Amino acid sequence: MTGTRSTRLVRPSVEVLNPYAPGEQPQGDGWIKLNTNENWFVSPSVLDAVAKAATNALRRYPDPVCSDLRARLEARYRVPASQIICGNGSDEILTLLIRACAGEGERIAFGEPSYSLYETLAQIQNAAPVGVPMGQSWELPVDDIIAVGAPLTLVTTPHAPSGTPFALADLERIAAGLSGVVAFDEAYVDFGGRSALGFLDRHPNVVVVRTMSKAFGLAGVRLGYAFGSPPVIDSLYKIKDSYNVDLLTQVAGCAALDAWDEYATVNLETAARRDRVADALRGRFGWHVWPSATNFVLATPLDADAVVIARRLKAERILVRHFGRERLDRSLRISIGSEPEMNRFLDALERVVG
Repeated sequence: MTGTRSTRLVRPSVEVLNPYAPGEQPQGDGWIKLNTNENWFVSPSVLDAVAKAATNALRRYPDPVCSDLRARLEARYRVPASQIICGNGSDEILTLLIRACAGEGERIAFGEPSYSLYETLAQIQNAAPVGVPMGQSWELPVDDIIAVGAPLTLVTTPHAPSGTPFALADLERIAAGLSGVVAFDEAYVDFGGRSALGFLDRHPNVVVVRTMSKAFGLAGVRLGYAFGSPPVIDSLYKIKDSYNVDLLTQVAGCAALDAWDEYATVNLETAARRDRVADALRGRFGWHVWPSATNFVLATPLDADAVVIARRLKAERILVRHFGRERLDRSLRISIGSEPEMNRFLDALERVVG
C-alpha cells in the first residue's frame, strides 16, 4: 500500500534503551529493607514540620527557587545561595548536568561500575557514555578518567557500590586535569567520606552534588542539591522545571537541616554499626568485605552463591541487593539499618548459610 505513514512513535534510541532498575520495594509489613541504602532514621521534628505545613497553602505553587532551603544550605555549608540549586532528588541534578553539558554524541565519563543511572541518562541525551574501569581494589582511575577529556565527568565519592573512600588529592587531580565540568556525586559523604566542597574556589568546573535521601532519611520526598560556580549553576536554572521541588519537600529539607546535630549523631552510629557488621561478615562467615565509608557494605561470599543467599534472605523477609553485572555478580550490597534490623539480618544469615 503506497502512501503509508511511518508508525514510529518514539525515538529509536529510546526504543532500545535499557532503563535504570531501582531496588525492589516490597509490599506489606515486616520486611527489613537492606537493598536501597535508605537511612533507618527520620527526625520526629521533620515529620512534625511536614504535618504542620500540610495546610490550605498546598493550593499554591511552591517557591520555584527554594529560597528558604538555599539560605539554610548557605549557612550550613558556607557556599553562597547563588551557587546552590535544589532538585527533585540528586537524580534531577544529574539529569540537568547532562542536558547542560553534553550534546548529542559527546562523551560523559564515569567509573565503571558505579551508579548505573549515569549510563541511562547519557543514553537518553544521545550522548556517549564512557565507563572507565575502576582499579582491582576499587582504586579511582585518575589518569584514565582525565585521558577521556569528556565535557562532563561524574565521580561517585565515596564510591558506590563498593563504599570505597577516595583521597581528596586524587579528586582534585581530576578537577585540575579536565576543562569540562566534573561533578562529584557525594550521596554518601556524611558516613565517613571527605567532601570536595573546598575545590569550588579553586576550580570553576567543579560541581558537588548531594542528596537528602541517605544522610537525612528523606528518600521518600526526593530532594537533592548541588553547589557550583555561577556560570554552571545559572545554566542549570535555565533548564530546570519551573516548580521542581514541591512545598512539603522544601519544608522537610529545612527541618532536616535544622536537626543537623541529631542526624550527625545517628549517622556516626550507623557508621560504627557498619564496621561491626563488616567484622561479623568477615569473622563469622569468612566473607570478603570491602572497606566502606558509606551506609552499606559490599560483601563477597567466598564459598556460597550470592544469588542463592539473596533469595534465601528474601524468604526471611530481608532484602539485600545483588547486581548481575561484571565484577559484582558474586557480591551482595548490604545497607546498614537499625541495630535490631542488623541483628536480625545476621541471625537470618546464620540460618541461610547453614
